[in-house]
Amino acid sequence: MTDADIRLNILIFAQRGLLFAVPPSLRAMTCGWSGTNVMARFVFDGPISEDDEESARIVGTEVIAGFPPPWTLTEEVVRLDYPGDLRSGQLPLWVYARKETTTEGLPIR
Repeated sequence: MTDADIRLNILIFAQRGLLFAVPPSLRAMTCGWSGTNVMARFVFDGPISEDDEESARIVGTEVIAGFPPPWTLTEEVVRLDYPGDLRSGQLPLWVYARKETTTEGLPIR
């Protein structure tokens, strides 16, 4: 699987997983991969509820469903209240970023 294939799979399956699963408190989702491990990072604003964590797990499940064994998934669910800098701890591939008053410095793609 090429890097382009991996990137495309992550984006397609993450978008599918995010449909109807994005709570208002989700600020961003970034992803990356190393070897056969996909990493997903979910950044929330405010306290992270059990429902928020479950939504993140569902999205992660959709992402890894796009990869054959022996691929694995590592998820990170973190709290970073607005206006904290979303670039802190980001993974290379931006999948989702909510509209915020301050978007300076965020990638357009």
